Amino acid sequence: MTGLQAGGSAEDVLAALARTTGDVAAARRVARRFAGIDEGERSALLWSEDPGARLVAVLLLVQAMRERVDRELTEEYLAAAKAERFEDPVLVDLGAEELVGAPLVGGGSTGQLFSLAKSDVAMVRRTAVVATLAFVKQGDAEVALGIVGRLVRERGDTVQSAIGRVLREVGKRASEPALVAFLERQGRWLTPAARATATEHLPAAERDRLRG
Repeated sequence: MTGLQAGGSAEDVLAALARTTGDVAAARRVARRFAGIDEGERSALLWSEDPGARLVAVLLLVQAMRERVDRELTEEYLAAAKAERFEDPVLVDLGAEELVGAPLVGGGSTGQLFSLAKSDVAMVRRTAVVATLAFVKQGDAEVALGIVGRLVRERGDTVQSAIGRVLREVGKRASEPALVAFLERQGRWLTPAARATATEHLPAAERDRLRG
């Protein structure tokens, strides 16, 4: 195992993953084991037709970003998203915050997030929404509400479910008054499921009022 931790190939990763249950927890263990894999092999996983390979690749990118902030990791991730390689929302939920949002916190331009929100690809729009969690967790509601405000009328669950999650976190971690004000203005555009998620941590009376 020590040798594999120092490198390994895409084929080694797939063989290791095949001996697991294949869920996210197992993929995390495999990604940690192959943390030293080179960029070419990681790219092969990201662009593989195997869903498990793509899952491990995203986790490898997140690990690399945690070690050293590198915009090339962001671009590698976004290239796959824009090419519609992410069929499973979990690949966005595991990667967007740390790979796309976090590098922008503290001075980076948020223009990229607003550009992503205009994408024709639903998973890229979801990426824009989920990435704003990096700001929300720093107590900043403005960026998240700006992105959500541009996408709130979208009806597809790919984006709506992410909106509900981000709005919930806005109320918990950044500003409950800002969440309430947003919902009073635009909550009618949320799907019932997204509205339920967004309001689940509000006081009962407020929650019932905003759910209508």
